[in-house]
Amino acid sequence: MLPKPIYEILPYFYVCCGIAAMLLLDSLMSFVCGLLMSVTGVLVMWLRRNHRRPARLLLEQEWQTE
Repeated sequence: MLPKPIYEILPYFYVCCGIAAMLLLDSLMSFVCGLLMSVTGVLVMWLRRNHRRPARLLLEQEWQTE
């Protein structure tokens, strides 16, 4: 298992590396791979946000009712 700080940074790393591959390398294949890597990073961020959101909302609702 990865340490939490590394686990949390990985999607941002994917997006940054994907953008760097698209901009710095002069190949169609590198552009496609960079695009896929960037989209994957954004997808992971979106999935994590949606997964964590309900728990946070439930905690806020419980706190307000007490």
